[in-house]
Amino acid sequence: MKIKMLPNWCKKLGVSLFFIGLIIVFTSVSTRESFCEGYNSANNKNFTQDLEPVFIEEWLGKSAIHYFEVIATLGLLIYMMAKEKVEDDYINILRLESYQLTILIGLFITFIIYIISGNKSLKLDYYINLFMIFYLIIFAIKKRIY
Repeated sequence: MKIKMLPNWCKKLGVSLFFIGLIIVFTSVSTRESFCEGYNSANNKNFTQDLEPVFIEEWLGKSAIHYFEVIATLGLLIYMMAKEKVEDDYINILRLESYQLTILIGLFITFIIYIISGNKSLKLDYYINLFMIFYLIIFAIKKRIY
């Protein structure tokens, strides 16, 4: 079965969307608060209250950060689905092997998390992003090895 792929120029589009979303999400106040959460509980309770809001949150609201998370994830997906410069049967085989290995690793990690903590609740985007990043890493390694 042949899978329809996006054109090669979509790789640049996907990377651009990913980094735009990533930069905006990481500069938001809510993200900095979650990064400083452990620091706040131990040392200074008023640390996150002293942070000034970022222009994006003032202008678009706090729910806009979620949309930029979706944009970053969509950028990864577009990058994953774009063709290579040289698209042949060998690249298709590498792509399918990478998907297969990524699914096995993802299931293994999910199973380990379930064994360690059965009541762990993670948002769906953690699993989606983890899957896509693992796939891109495995595909890049397989392309370099062979």
